[in-house]
Amino acid sequence: MENDSNRIVSRIQDGVISRRNVYLGLHLEILYAEDIDNPSIYPNVFNREYRLVVWVDPNEEFSTIPVEGLLNPVWNATGVILLKKFPGYHTFLNVEVLRVNSMNDPGTSSGVVIIGKVKIPLPRVLYGEKIGRFELVREMGEGFKFEGHIHLSMKLRKYIYV
Repeated sequence: MENDSNRIVSRIQDGVISRRNVYLGLHLEILYAEDIDNPSIYPNVFNREYRLVVWVDPNEEFSTIPVEGLLNPVWNATGVILLKKFPGYHTFLNVEVLRVNSMNDPGTSSGVVIIGKVKIPLPRVLYGEKIGRFELVREMGEGFKFEGHIHLSMKLRKYIYV
């Protein structure tokens, strides 16, 4: 019996593949964030390690490794999120920039603080893509504030699951 850990996700080039093994996938390239967590606005933050979490289905997240960065952390990460219920159920890519290992922030016991977030509409057609700079919002008391941007690209592709 085949073990799930031996399964491979790969892009379809040519050939005939069983339809039950073909999924749409969102190919992600997460580049960097800019103008987040400004030290002149947040002077009491001493650890500036950031991680980015993205998801379409909340049960299947993709996360970068933590990187250090003052205002502009760079990830240069790539990944694929399989879209098993596209297009009806999946409509947005949810993105959160997190400050991690930040134990001096009030109210966090885990050391994780959401620095900014955005919901980006998914490409609606096969082989469609979105590339750009997307504005982040940050919770401030009872409201929200625009602060910083995330640079990323996403491409809707066919993938096989074997």
